[in-house]
Amino acid sequence: MKNYILLLLTFLSFSGFSQVSFGARHVGKPSDLKPKALEEFKASTTIFVLSDVIDADEYAKILEETWTVTPYKIVPQNEYDLQEYYNKNYSIAELVGFKRSKTTKMGSVVHSLHTYINIGLYDAETIDEKLSKVKAKKEKKREEKINEIFRNNKKPIAKIYLFPTSDFVNTALSEEKEVIVEKMYTENVFFNYSTGFLKNYFQQTNDLIDKGETYWMYEKDYDAKKIASLTTSKLYVPTYITQRTNAFTAEISDGEDKEVEKLFSKYDYVYEFISTEDLDKAIEENKEFYYLRYARANAERFVQVVNSKTGEVIFREYITGLGYNLKAKNLGYLSDVIAKSAKKLAK
Repeated sequence: MKNYILLLLTFLSFSGFSQVSFGARHVGKPSDLKPKALEEFKASTTIFVLSDVIDADEYAKILEETWTVTPYKIVPQNEYDLQEYYNKNYSIAELVGFKRSKTTKMGSVVHSLHTYINIGLYDAETIDEKLSKVKAKKEKKREEKINEIFRNNKKPIAKIYLFPTSDFVNTALSEEKEVIVEKMYTENVFFNYSTGFLKNYFQQTNDLIDKGETYWMYEKDYDAKKIASLTTSKLYVPTYITQRTNAFTAEISDGEDKEVEKLFSKYDYVYEFISTEDLDKAIEENKEFYYLRYARANAERFVQVVNSKTGEVIFREYITGLGYNLKAKNLGYLSDVIAKSAKKLAK
């Protein structure tokens, strides 16, 4: 039961990826977390089981600076055994990934991949009761039943969604779940999983949990006063955002100069490209600026403008419809929001 068996079992029907979701539900309609569940979470010790691609000392530094809502402990993935931690004294923050397959009306099979950091609790009382009734004699059948019990008695608190690279998507869609999870924990397979991104994600998640505010994934909103500041301040753009995805092969490649120029042709204010490494360093040094954060899951896209020092999201847009890439009109919409907000505040 150790390591990968119980890590990849949350087969929920998510239709989209926001970047942070907090509440009682993360699909369908928004639902507030019940006070009892929130109190139970805050009374727990959170076990963080995170990817090996970042050093444990760096995780410790990030959490020391961002996480105050619960006591916590960092457990290396190769030492993690869910059966030691599912009781009510613990909550779990772990990487989850799964693929789904759907047959269309035309008979073709469409695959999708879903990856995120899940933060939640397990219903230990119900799990123990059901485990005591498992009678399957064959080991494989027994494991399937046990996995199902854990899967059906998990209480998600928050989710931080991750943007996978094309190589990982192609591998994951052809592999079993154990391989998917292993790669998530041991390889650098996400665009938005690095020290800076994680620091801001944990800041935002911690703040939402502390306030008990439901934060829904499928939203389009902004803070007019703060977004208006981009009329005079620079927007930093991580270079991964300029990469383009081929809709037929799912391959991601660097955008050509003309493509990048076209992408930002409708953004009327100052921006500057920044590498993930430089962005991480600036966030770690508590420098304050706004940057564009982008995540995509299958054909759904999420655009956010984030405060590098606080992790606060001051603009977000959820984009649906055909297409795998960020488009000029999306940056144009951001530009229009900035102009509209500045004009309104000037009155």
